[in-house]
Amino acid sequence: MATNKKALKIAFAGAGGVGAYFGAKLCRAGGAVQMVAREAHAEAMARDGISVTENGIRWNARAQIIDGERGEELRKLSDCDWIIFTCKTQQTRVFANSLKPYIDADTHIASLQNGVDNPSILQDIFERKIAGGLSIRFASHIVSPGSLVVTGKGYINLGEWPTGNSLRIQSLVEHMYAAGIDCRQSADIRSALWRKLIINNGVNPVTALLGQDSGAVLADPEARAVVIDLMDETIRAASTDGVKLGENDRAALLDIIDNLEPIKSSMQVDIEKGKEPELEGICGAVLTRAEAIDGPSAAPVTRTLQRLLSTVSRQRQIQK
Repeated sequence: MATNKKALKIAFAGAGGVGAYFGAKLCRAGGAVQMVAREAHAEAMARDGISVTENGIRWNARAQIIDGERGEELRKLSDCDWIIFTCKTQQTRVFANSLKPYIDADTHIASLQNGVDNPSILQDIFERKIAGGLSIRFASHIVSPGSLVVTGKGYINLGEWPTGNSLRIQSLVEHMYAAGIDCRQSADIRSALWRKLIINNGVNPVTALLGQDSGAVLADPEARAVVIDLMDETIRAASTDGVKLGENDRAALLDIIDNLEPIKSSMQVDIEKGKEPELEGICGAVLTRAEAIDGPSAAPVTRTLQRLLSTVSRQRQIQK
């Protein structure tokens, strides 16, 4: 495995909006990057590179594309310093198990995904300490094979899961920062992940159900009230993981959303495209923990939105 901190070899397990964007940023700065992808998206990136339109500015980058369904290509992952999971939460367990035979025992594993459960899933599968991470304050969506559109100016938080920092985290943060990525260390990544989940469980389901961006949802008093109810249910659920948050935290997070440029949530985009949304990783994470506190009737707003979106998603996939 490569050990030169100045030339980290990084693979992204999942080339959706997040993985493709940050992988492209690293490639653009001359980094050694691999992306595990499949089907038309993999073919387009391998042929034409990754086309990024970032806040209206278009640029292109080339990464080494690995077909996730071909074992002979997956063997190339063996010399990576880091494997960063950026796949959808519902794909984590199956994807990680499929990659495990090809990943070196000394390779570092990180999760840069929605939800709060991916680091523990990866830790169980790979039997090693996992780095947790999150990207916030921007939206990145695949609009066609090999092409993505990015809105906003976000950043990454990275830390040892569930808490703590280390030299390996510092090395990865510095590597990303040198590539022009705003990347920061977090000594309490578990709390940071829950803060993002408060936003995701609050805003994403409502935008997806109404088919409206975050600005339109928050501007409507009734829709905004539902967002607040969802956020409060998430805050209560966080207490089961030892993360103590309250009304002031919710107000601060809501203020962040209010001051961001209106965006489509990933859940809204998935529903529109007839793809499976991250209901289990977002709503399900809240419901599981809420039930441990209040029983089967816990988090009624989250449960209702999950059921409605599950129905919509199923119908869209049938139509597709």
